Amino acid sequence: MITHKLFGSSPARPAQRSAGTAGIPQARRTLAVALFGLGLVSVSSALEVPYDFNVPCTPENAIFGHYSSTKKPVITIKSGAVVRIEGGGGNKWKDSDDPDVWLKQNGVPITVETNTALKEIVTAIKESPNRLPPPADKPNSKVGGHFIIGPIYVEDAEPGDSLEVRILDVTPRLPYGANSASPAGGALPGVMPRPFSKVYMLDLKRNAAVYDKDVEIPLGPFNGVNGTCPPDSEGPNRKSTQPGAFGGNLDSKDLVTGSTLYLPVFQKGALFYTGDCHAAQGDGEIAGDAIGTANTVIYQFILHKGVTLKGPRAETPTHYIVYGLDPDLDKAMNLAMLGTLDFLKEKQGYDLMQAYTLCSAAVDFRVTQVVDKTLGIHSMIPKKLFVNDKDTYWYRTPRF
Repeated sequence: MITHKLFGSSPARPAQRSAGTAGIPQARRTLAVALFGLGLVSVSSALEVPYDFNVPCTPENAIFGHYSSTKKPVITIKSGAVVRIEGGGGNKWKDSDDPDVWLKQNGVPITVETNTALKEIVTAIKESPNRLPPPADKPNSKVGGHFIIGPIYVEDAEPGDSLEVRILDVTPRLPYGANSASPAGGALPGVMPRPFSKVYMLDLKRNAAVYDKDVEIPLGPFNGVNGTCPPDSEGPNRKSTQPGAFGGNLDSKDLVTGSTLYLPVFQKGALFYTGDCHAAQGDGEIAGDAIGTANTVIYQFILHKGVTLKGPRAETPTHYIVYGLDPDLDKAMNLAMLGTLDFLKEKQGYDLMQAYTLCSAAVDFRVTQVVDKTLGIHSMIPKKLFVNDKDTYWYRTPRF
């Protein structure tokens, strides 16, 4: 069983370079990341956070709707490396539709030719070989699903280890996002009288997604899918819809810039995947999706040898997070509670009765999402409870 020491108390190992890295001096990279953690880098310049490797959005790097343990890694890194990943998404048009027509109809002032990110996304959708075979009754169809980039191979990672993913930055790379609802989907099937979609213009300077003239949604960009490759026991080409012990489609809105995700490793090299880019989401994600867009993320990967996790955990500057996942929401709640009790026992040495009463008095349990077949509950454990702990977390929340 993992100890609480994995939650942000160990310093990052230095990034180690090999051929093909960005060639940024270590001192400058460390300084820039530190400044960003202190909130001194604005949203408009967030992508200036230095990195060691860049993973572009290409047909070869993209994979749709599933994870594969046999797909060629998009990159191989050592523990401590910082990686910039250019994601896809925002493609709410049908495969048979012209994206430019859809954009114009929805008042989005770009075209495929004038926007580099969109051109990369459209090319990956059209040309990626990494899709599951179509069903027998639709032999010419294209199997879709989450737009994912990966895998990233982490040297020396083996089953039984854990992977720490520090989220240094998440920034939308499109000026819009969109979500939708259908009569048969979401958390209220049968309520919607007809399909409905909504396009939001994103204003990064004001940190807002515009719903209409009266309502704006604060941006909280994050990737809904972050996971290591599932174990072989879940079968080959495991679909990405449902999250699991490996993480995956958690749709956890707290995994924004400054957060850390901790994942079990089930395959050699960890084989990390990310995608399903969001600009913002409400807990529950009740209509079926959030504000879908395309994000550029900058992650640091730190391998913890011999440290075993039962499932994903996370950390923010203010909270520890434990996830419970199950097709039954009551069972998901039960798993989240038991996991939180385990954490409190690990961290403070409490017995069951002490942990149970503290949990009831001070820990919030939230619905992560209720639309991905495997449903999610997560606990929010305030760090301020632990009055004798020193704050050694790597990120500082901006105070201005």
